[in-house]
Amino acid sequence: MLRSPLRVLLLVALLFAAACSRAHEPLPVALDLHADGIEAQRAGLPIVLFFYSRTCPYCREVEEDHLRPLLAENARHPRFLFRAVDINASRPLTDFTGQATNQQMFSRQQSVALVPHLRFVGPDGAVLAPDLVGLTLRDFYGGYIEEAIAQAGERLRR
Repeated sequence: MLRSPLRVLLLVALLFAAACSRAHEPLPVALDLHADGIEAQRAGLPIVLFFYSRTCPYCREVEEDHLRPLLAENARHPRFLFRAVDINASRPLTDFTGQATNQQMFSRQQSVALVPHLRFVGPDGAVLAPDLVGLTLRDFYGGYIEEAIAQAGERLRR
């Protein structure tokens, strides 16, 4: 009799753990921006680069409150390609020109020092809308992201 409730409890715990792990899947990481640029060009989409640091609490807030819901909606109706860049990581990265670098060096080349930092670029890496640096005016932040994506998409279509 004791085994059955324990099995149920274990099953519930496993299901809960699985649900939590899916909720925190990693963001799409920038590995090959040259290939991403080709994909974005074919699809006619701007690219949103999210520069972050794993130690930044504001980055986590932007990710959870704004980017994850935006990415879920974008999966249903694609309006942009998204890639995350850890400004402190030595993870290999191919930049928009096809040159090998790493995420930290790419961040420096892009003059990104403060995070969270969203950059809206075209397939060639050219900036299409003003960057969003830091987490300002939380109530309007989602609107700022939407406005920048729309502006980047419009500039790309021209």
